[in-house]
Amino acid sequence: MINKPHVITGLDIGSSKVSAVAARIGKTGELEILSQATCPSAGVSHGAIVDLGKAANSVGKVLAKISENISGRPGDIYANISGPSIKGTISKGMVPISLRGREITRHDMTKCIDAGSTIHLPFDRDIVHRIVHNFSVDNDSPVVNPLGLFASRLYCEVYIITADTNHIQNIYKCANLAGYDIKEAVLSGVADGFSLLDEKEKNEGVLLIDMGNSLSEAYMFRNGTLFDFEIIPAGAGDTQGELASNFEL
Repeated sequence: MINKPHVITGLDIGSSKVSAVAARIGKTGELEILSQATCPSAGVSHGAIVDLGKAANSVGKVLAKISENISGRPGDIYANISGPSIKGTISKGMVPISLRGREITRHDMTKCIDAGSTIHLPFDRDIVHRIVHNFSVDNDSPVVNPLGLFASRLYCEVYIITADTNHIQNIYKCANLAGYDIKEAVLSGVADGFSLLDEKEKNEGVLLIDMGNSLSEAYMFRNGTLFDFEIIPAGAGDTQGELASNFEL
C-alpha cells in the first residue's frame, strides 16, 4: 500500500534515441501514464556514454518535454543500463538458524541474501541487482518462500548482476549535467521483464530478446525471476557480419 500518489519517471538512454515516460503511482499501486517523450540520441554507443555533452543534451531535451507535459519536474528517475560489460554470476549464502530449529523470519532471509551477496569484486565493478533464485532449508530441495518454516540452517542462491563502475557513474553524470538526478540504474532486461511479461510466462520459462540499434540482448526468465542473460555489442544499425555472434545462454 502506497501512502500517497507520487510520480516516477523511466528514462531509456539508447544509441539511436532517448525516451522517457512519467507515471503516477496511486495509493493502491495503480499506474497512470502522464507523459511520454522521445528524441534522437547522440553521444551513446553500444550502451555506453561516449560523449558526455551530447548525451546530456539529448537527455535534457527529453526530460524537458516531460516537465512541460506534467507542469513540474519529473519524479524519481530510473534509468536503464545495458552493455556487454554487464555480467551475472551465481553466488550462494547460508545462515545458521538454531541447533534445534526454529521458525525462519524475514530478518533471517535478509541475512542469508546478504551472505550470498558477499562476493569479491574488482575495484572497478559495482553490484546493480541481487536476484534471489531460490531458498532451501537444511540442505533440502529449494523452496519458494521459507518464511515461517522450521529449520536449523537457511540457504539461498543469489544471481549477482554487476557493471563497470565508470559505466554506472557516466549515466548518473549524464543526467546530472542535464539538470536532473537519477534515483537508480536498472538493467534493461529487468525493466522489460516487469513491463512485458506476466507471472505465468516468467514461471514457465520465457526468452525475451531486445534488438536495439547497437546492442542485442537476450534475457531468460525461469521460476519467476531473471535466470540468465547475454548482451552483444551489435544491433540493427550494424552490418550483417557484426551480427554473426551467437548468444550463449
